[in-house]
Amino acid sequence: MGTRRTFALSASRPWHCSPRVLRVIVALALSCEEIGVVVRAVAGADDGQAAEEPSGEALRVLIDRVLTNARAARRLACALDAALVSEACSYRGLCVSELAARWARARAAASAREAAALLWASARTQGSPMRFLEERIADDVELRALRVMATSVRTAGAPGWTSPTRLPRRAGERRVERGLGAVALAGRGR
Repeated sequence: MGTRRTFALSASRPWHCSPRVLRVIVALALSCEEIGVVVRAVAGADDGQAAEEPSGEALRVLIDRVLTNARAARRLACALDAALVSEACSYRGLCVSELAARWARARAAASAREAAALLWASARTQGSPMRFLEERIADDVELRALRVMATSVRTAGAPGWTSPTRLPRRAGERRVERGLGAVALAGRGR
C-alpha cells in the first residue's frame, strides 16, 4: 500500500474505543459524502442511489451496525485509515502519556482532523488508560463544539433560549391554589 499503512485489523472490532468516541472520530474525520458512502456500503445500498445528507441518526445507525458486523467494522476502519493516514502516522505507537501531552499542547487550537487522528491512534491501541484519555478528548471536542454553536448564535443575533416566566399570583391567592409546585411535580415522577 505504499505510504498508506493501516493499523492491523482484529477479527471483529478493529478499535478498542467506546461507541461514543467512535462516533466523534467518524464525525470529525469523514465528510458527509464519505459518511454517506460508508453508510450505503454497510447497508448494501447501490452507490448510484441518491442519498440524503447523513444525519445524527444515520451516524448512530452506522455505529450500531459496525459494532455488530465485522465486515462493516473493517469497512469503516479502512475508510478512517485512508482519511487520517497522514495525520495518524505521527501518533502511532505513542504511549498514553505522550498522546495526553500532545493533546494538552494542541487542544485549544487543534483542527478536527488532528483531534480525529489522535483519537483514532488511541482507539487502535489496547489498554484502559487509552480509554480514559479518549473520553477526556471527546469531552473537550464536544465542549468546543457547543461553545462554537453558542458563539455563532449570539453573533447571529438569534434569540436565545428563555426560561419560562412565573405566573403572577392573583389577589388573595395562596401558593398551593395555583397548582402543583416544582417539588410536587418532581415527587410524582418517582
